[in-house]
Amino acid sequence: MNKFFSKNFICATDKYSTREEFKNAPYFRRVFKIDEFNNAEIFICGLGLYQLYINGVNITKGFLAPYINNPDDILYYDKYEVAKYLKEGENCIAVLLGNGFLNSVGGTVWKFDEANFRSSPKFALSFIVDDCVLFNADSKFKTSPSPIIFDDLRIGEHYDANLEQENWNQIGFDDTLWSKVKKAKAPKGKTILCNVEPITLQQEIRPISITPIEGGFLYDFGVNTSGVCRLTINGDRGQKIVLQHGEVLLENKSLYLKNLVCDVDESTNWQRDVFYPKGNCVEIYQPTFTYHGFRYVFIQGVYPEQATEDLLTFLVYNSDLGDRSVLLCDNEVVNSLQKITLNSDLSNFYYFPTDCPQREKNGWMADVAISAEQMLYNFDCVKSLREWLRNVRYAQQTDGALPGIVPTSGWGFEWGNGPAWDIALVEVVLLLYKFSDNIEILNENKNAIKKYIEYLCAKIDKKGLVCFGLPDWCECGLKYEGETFTPLEITDTLVSIDICNKAYTILSILKDNYAEKVLQLRNNFISSFRKIHLQDDMFVDCKTQTAQAKAIEVGIFQTQEKKAAIDNLVKLIHENNDHFKVGVIGARVLFRVLCENGYQDLALKMITQDSFPSYKYWLDKGYTALGEKFYETYPNSILRKDGWKVLSFNHHFWGDISYIFYKYIAGIEVNPTLKSKHTINISPLLFNDINYVKCQFTRDGNKLIFEVRKDSGKNIVNILTNEGFDVKIGNR
Repeated sequence: MNKFFSKNFICATDKYSTREEFKNAPYFRRVFKIDEFNNAEIFICGLGLYQLYINGVNITKGFLAPYINNPDDILYYDKYEVAKYLKEGENCIAVLLGNGFLNSVGGTVWKFDEANFRSSPKFALSFIVDDCVLFNADSKFKTSPSPIIFDDLRIGEHYDANLEQENWNQIGFDDTLWSKVKKAKAPKGKTILCNVEPITLQQEIRPISITPIEGGFLYDFGVNTSGVCRLTINGDRGQKIVLQHGEVLLENKSLYLKNLVCDVDESTNWQRDVFYPKGNCVEIYQPTFTYHGFRYVFIQGVYPEQATEDLLTFLVYNSDLGDRSVLLCDNEVVNSLQKITLNSDLSNFYYFPTDCPQREKNGWMADVAISAEQMLYNFDCVKSLREWLRNVRYAQQTDGALPGIVPTSGWGFEWGNGPAWDIALVEVVLLLYKFSDNIEILNENKNAIKKYIEYLCAKIDKKGLVCFGLPDWCECGLKYEGETFTPLEITDTLVSIDICNKAYTILSILKDNYAEKVLQLRNNFISSFRKIHLQDDMFVDCKTQTAQAKAIEVGIFQTQEKKAAIDNLVKLIHENNDHFKVGVIGARVLFRVLCENGYQDLALKMITQDSFPSYKYWLDKGYTALGEKFYETYPNSILRKDGWKVLSFNHHFWGDISYIFYKYIAGIEVNPTLKSKHTINISPLLFNDINYVKCQFTRDGNKLIFEVRKDSGKNIVNILTNEGFDVKIGNR
C-alpha cells in the first residue's frame, strides 16, 4: 500500500438515496493554510464518483472519476499534482460526490442494490506537501447538500439550480451553516493507483432538426452514441425542464422507451435528466454523475422561443483511447459498417467495454471477449483492458468460477456466465500479449487461468462434455426468444476446447508445466465431442452454422476431414439462401472460417447483401451503431414482425466484422507468431467487390500506412509510410 493512500473515509450522512427517498449529492470543503512549498499532491478515492476542486478550479482528471468497480475488491486512488493551483496563505479544497457504482439505484436486476458495500457517497483523501502529509479527509471538512438532488449512473440526474451556493468551493465562502462530516466505513478493497485512460469529452454535436410534438420538442442529433446533453437556457424560476433521452422513434415521432428499461418492475424512467432553473439569467447545466446512450432528446417544460438550436448540445464522451487506426475501401457498405462498429466500440468504452450505453452499462465477459481483437486493431486499449482483467481476477471465486459481468457485486454466477462468457479470461490475456509483447500480462493472469481450468474440469459430465451457462446469444431467425438452434452442450464444449487452446499457448510461452494438463484436457474434449456429436459425413449433428464453423476453428476435424467439413458449412449457408443464421458466438467465427478457406466472397456477401438478415439491413434501417440482435421490422417502423420486445440499438458484440475488414480486406495481421508486436504481415485476399483499400495502423507513436490495389486479378500492396514496423508482404 502506498503510504499516502489513506483509508480514513468521511461522508455527509449514513443514509443513501433510494427511488422512494432522494438524497442530494453532498458538497465537502476544507480551508487550510500553507506557507512555503515546492511540491504538493493529492491522493483521493471518491466513492462512488467525485469531482475535485482547488480554490474553485475543477481539477478532476476526467468525467465519471474514479474507475468504476467493486470497492470491496479494489480501491482506486487518483493522484493530482496541485502546486500550481495553490497560493501561500489560505486555500480551499472541495469535493462533490455522486453515487456511481457504490449506490446503484438502477442496478436492481444485477443485485447491485444488495451489494455489501452499498452506502452513501464517501471519500478518502491525503494532501501531501513536500512529501509530508499536511492532512487527510478528517473532521475539519464540512458538508452541505448540493443542487444535485438525485443521481444514478443508469437512471439519470435531477438538478435544482435554486439550491446552488455561489463560490462554495472557494476561499472566503461562509460555511458556518454547513454540517460536520461523519466518519465512514472503508470498503475492503486493495488500494491501487489508477493508471487507465480517463473518460473525456470527444466531440460536441449540434442538433440536425428540432420538431415540435405533443408536450414538448424533439431534438435529433443524427447519430446514436453516448454522453450527456448540455442545456443552455434563460429560464424562469418554477420551470421544470425534463430531458428524456432515447435511441429511436415510433411512427408518430415519439420516443420509443421500452428498450431502455432494464428493471424488475419496469417503472423507472431511465435516461431522464431534470433541471429546475433559478431564473432571470442564462444558466448552463450538464449532468455530472450519469451518462446516456441516445440519438434523440425529447425536452419538456420549455417555451417555444426557448427551443432553439443552442438549447441542447450533445457532449460525446468515452475513454480517451489513443493511436486509432483507419480503414477505407471502395466499397461504401464496408466503410459504413466500419464506421458504425467504431461508434459502438467507443460509445461503450467507459473505462472498459460495456454492453450498451443506454440500459445496462455492464462489462459482460462475452461481449469483451468477442470484441477485444477488433478493438485492439482499431485503437490502443491495452492499458484499459489489462486493468479490467485485474477486476476479473478479483471477481473470480475460490473454486475458479467467473461471473457473467465484471464489475459485479456478486451477481452472475448462478446465471449469466458459462464457457462462452468465461473465455474472456484467456482470450483477452492472449490478445493483450499479442499487441504489447508484455509477458507480465501473462504472468499476472496465469494462476487465474489455471484455477479456471480446474473449475472447468469439475464441470465435465459423464459423457466427457460440459453444459452450463448461456448459449449462442441473440441468434437470428428464432421463432421464440427462449429457444436456441445450437444446443448448449455443443457450444459449451467447443468453446471449452477454444479456452484450452488459448490457455495452452499462454502457459507454453511461460514454460509452465501445467500446459500439458491443459493439452490433455483439450484432447479429451475433442475425443468426446467427436464420439457423440460428429457424424460420419463430417457434419456436427445439430447441423447449424455456429456448430460447424466453431468445430472447424477449434480443431474437431482431422486434416483429411477438413475439406468435407468446410463443404458442409457452405452447404448449410446455401440452404439458408446464403444468409447467416448464428448468434454472437457463431458470428465471431463464421466469417473468419470462410475467409480462411477460400470463401471470402460468400462471407462478404452475407455481411453486405440487401436482404435480411445482413449487416446492411441495419444500414438500410438507418442504424448509426450496431444493434443487439437481427430481427425483421415492419416497413418504416422499428417494431418487430415477430412481436417481441425491441432491443438495444447500440451493442458492439456483433462488431468482429471490423476484424474481418482488417485481416482479410486490408490483409493486416499484427504479431502473427507472437514474437514481436512490431512484426506485421500484409496478405490481403482477393474480393470480387473490392478493388482498392487504404489502411493506417498506429501504435506507440509509430505509423504504418499502405494501400492495396487490385490489378489483373492480383492484389498489389504499396507501403506509403512505415515508422518502426517490420512489414512482410505476402499473397494468399
